[in-house]
Amino acid sequence: MLKTRVRTITVHTKRTFAIARSSDDAFERVIFEIEEGGEIGRGEAAPSGRYDQDAEGVAAALEGVEIPDPWAMETTLRRNAGLPPAAYCALDNALHDLAAKRLGVPVYRLLGFGRPGPVSAYTLGIADRETTVADAERLRGYPILKVKIGGWDDVETLRAVREVSDAEIWVDANEAFSTDEAVELVRGLRGMVGMIEQPVPASAGPGALRKVTEAAHPVPVIADEGAVDARDVPKLSGSVSGVNVKLAKCGGIRGALEMVHAARAHGMKLMLGCMVETSLGIAAAAHVSGHFDFVDLDGAMLLADDPFAGPVYDEGHILLPDAPGLGVWPAEPR
Repeated sequence: MLKTRVRTITVHTKRTFAIARSSDDAFERVIFEIEEGGEIGRGEAAPSGRYDQDAEGVAAALEGVEIPDPWAMETTLRRNAGLPPAAYCALDNALHDLAAKRLGVPVYRLLGFGRPGPVSAYTLGIADRETTVADAERLRGYPILKVKIGGWDDVETLRAVREVSDAEIWVDANEAFSTDEAVELVRGLRGMVGMIEQPVPASAGPGALRKVTEAAHPVPVIADEGAVDARDVPKLSGSVSGVNVKLAKCGGIRGALEMVHAARAHGMKLMLGCMVETSLGIAAAAHVSGHFDFVDLDGAMLLADDPFAGPVYDEGHILLPDAPGLGVWPAEPR
């Protein structure tokens, strides 16, 4: 007999995580479970106010999920197409986890992929210069650091990080700059960073991104908030170097692969990102990470109280266990 369960949890970051538009140290996440045949498939919903979603609404939506046949993923997903994207992601990932467990294979094998071994960026949230530089020094050995910026003072902090770290540096502005400001910004970052993420508001449109991308060349500019799902990709073609795919934005593993195919068809680069998520959400993304040029799956690395175990994080390297499904299980109580 098939059973489903929905529960909301709160996880905490090791320190306050600040970006250009918000600052938090606690995040509500919704865990969705499907149990059948003695196996449990799990998926995580990581709702974001940026996309008009919250944990309460996502949990309520998941309570109404209809699963006529968990093996028939496409049919089940179509039946529940009205779910908010974060909820749809939890359903999609739980279906993949359950099917792979019942077949005794990891999800990447279920999908026909080779074993992934992603190397992720580690994100430095917005903080004072002394704190950020100390973090960069503490993280020696991590090959990639992503630095959040929200204003010109943060750019000076970025320069200070560059002086003390040999890591490749990516920059994420989370829509903080006007088009003219962003053009000036990226010109100054050439030769210092390896990638620039969403420097202008998504509402500014592809034309603004095109101006910034031209000014940044040859440094790639990646659209994040402006690239929610596969439908957004053709509109951005020719205006940006690539798109940031997040399972919580686009609706899970199936939605991520749709974005991969759309972006590659348009000759675009691909970044795999995340929200602040537990190892359950991060593992789901890691299983498809072999398709991406840039990987930023540090959400669980930032947590002080990850409720799931399985993946191992070693200086940015994500090591998935050789286990069926997503390779994630509830952590032992501390």
